[in-house]
Amino acid sequence: MLKISSQQHGFTIFADDDLALLLLPCFFSHALSKTGTAFRVVEVRDRKGFVESELIERDLDDTTANIIINRLNAFLQWVERYSEQSKEVSLSTHHNLSSEILNHYINDVLIEQNRASEVAIQQHLMALTTYYNYLARGGFTNTKKLFVRPELRDQARVNRKVRTAVKYLTPELRSILYRNTKSIRDELLLRTGGELGLRSKENLGILIDDFFVGNRKRLGVLSLFRQMEISQNQMEFEFYLQGIYTKSSRNSGGKSRMIYIHRDLLLRMQEYYETERPKTNENTLFVNNSPSYVGTPIAKSRASRVFKEARDLVLEKQFNKMLPLEGQLLEVDHTHHVLRHSFGTDKFYQLAVENGMAVDNVTATSQVYLTVASLMGHNAADGDAPKTTSIYIRSCHIRSSYEGCHD
Repeated sequence: MLKISSQQHGFTIFADDDLALLLLPCFFSHALSKTGTAFRVVEVRDRKGFVESELIERDLDDTTANIIINRLNAFLQWVERYSEQSKEVSLSTHHNLSSEILNHYINDVLIEQNRASEVAIQQHLMALTTYYNYLARGGFTNTKKLFVRPELRDQARVNRKVRTAVKYLTPELRSILYRNTKSIRDELLLRTGGELGLRSKENLGILIDDFFVGNRKRLGVLSLFRQMEISQNQMEFEFYLQGIYTKSSRNSGGKSRMIYIHRDLLLRMQEYYETERPKTNENTLFVNNSPSYVGTPIAKSRASRVFKEARDLVLEKQFNKMLPLEGQLLEVDHTHHVLRHSFGTDKFYQLAVENGMAVDNVTATSQVYLTVASLMGHNAADGDAPKTTSIYIRSCHIRSSYEGCHD
């Protein structure tokens, strides 16, 4: 499912993965944007003393409207996942979901499973109530009675949504994430983070054909595939990631760097190219496969979206005890960036061991740090270098606590 902010139309568009519009959420988003109002249920007493419920319009500020749209998006994403294990629930029928299912989402999923805070729960309740009131006003459904179960109120109060998740995932947990993707492409979009240290947008820099930087020829992945066939014992292959695809505060691009692709990962890329990638003239390896955008380059945020989809699926499996509970567990605050940071931590630890250094003794001017900074595309001379070093040191200690390794 996709959430697209349309500058042309001035409101958020909701669509499925094939870009078919989800009409009711789109109508709601349009109304919210154009009128700045929402409906709430109020009880009124008629002349005979009978109490009736009415839907009354109220004004909303832009911040509240934005919160409602974001929380509605989270709900629709959950409906899409839930529909895979339920014949009674789907995006096409979500407007007719019972209050029981909606309250299951609020209580069991958000509070117990995702550990959502009291503030977040109030926002979710507001969003779903506002949305279903709008649908009821249009005759698409009835109003819903949504609430937090009494036994979970205290838990919601103590839940925190501050990002407290550790900035490291063990190789085992990364592997679980990779296995819970929907395609070879999506698996690769996570592996490039965990095994190459790529940011989400940097996946667009993995090019098919050879290219020139200045007067120097650089190899695309097709040449690397051929090189892999010729050099049967070669385990690592160099690819030059251009600065135009990397992080920068300006549109001119960031810092170019060499990335080193292990043979296993390159073989998986070759499998994707030969069996799954749509035929297209685009030079970037990773392209869309949805009918409306087939063969076009993926969005810069696609890897982040894939991570969220895999993370939420793994979280559900953890909650339902479908995965081993020993070792590190995934957390709702983990984002795609933790894959990149895990790659950097592993390299930092490995180089410290190879150079006979205790992790705590690595400084921002040591060769260990400078090498890792180069692999990550960091500028080791900037003012944040000591801070980055300290983060890696903490992450190495976290790594050791999970894997039983000691400096």
